[in-house]
Amino acid sequence: MDLSFDTAPSRLARFRRELRNPSLLTVFIIGTIAAVVLLAPFAPGWVSTAQSSFKAMAQQKDLGDAGRSSMTAIVPSQITPWLAVQANTMIAAEGPLDWQVVSFRNGPCNAGNLSQLPVGKYTSAVAGACDDLDGIQQQYSGTCFLASDCNVPGVAKEEIRAAMGTLWEEFSDAGFVLPNIAVEQQVLP
Repeated sequence: MDLSFDTAPSRLARFRRELRNPSLLTVFIIGTIAAVVLLAPFAPGWVSTAQSSFKAMAQQKDLGDAGRSSMTAIVPSQITPWLAVQANTMIAAEGPLDWQVVSFRNGPCNAGNLSQLPVGKYTSAVAGACDDLDGIQQQYSGTCFLASDCNVPGVAKEEIRAAMGTLWEEFSDAGFVLPNIAVEQQVLP
């Protein structure tokens, strides 16, 4: 009785054994092959979409600031309500994130953005309010540095109100409408 085993099994026998009892490497290889086969039809579309996206990004980069101008305000009347919201947030600040809700040196208050506005009293009023709010924010930033100890002084709140009052005074003839009060919103029978 010969019990000798073949020490060099055939490739077919080894393949069958791997399929019956696969190792982690075998499972990974089979999964990768299956994923490639299933996803291959979609690859040309992904490549063409990626190429067109890169071309669009390159064109936008070539345009410079003109490609990103959709984020800038066009007229002072668009900046003024934004400033009012930011000022009210600062007045009611309960933490540093409320006090430093925005930088009045960037965004619509950026010198480059303000230079795009039409020359006139509204533009100079917005620029003045941006400067005033930035100065107030910087001067009193130490009073609202920690969330547990944020105490905006009344003087700072009054300075914010004064800056916004000056801005609203300049815009008094701009045609802004105050919101309706509850009595005005009632429909009479």
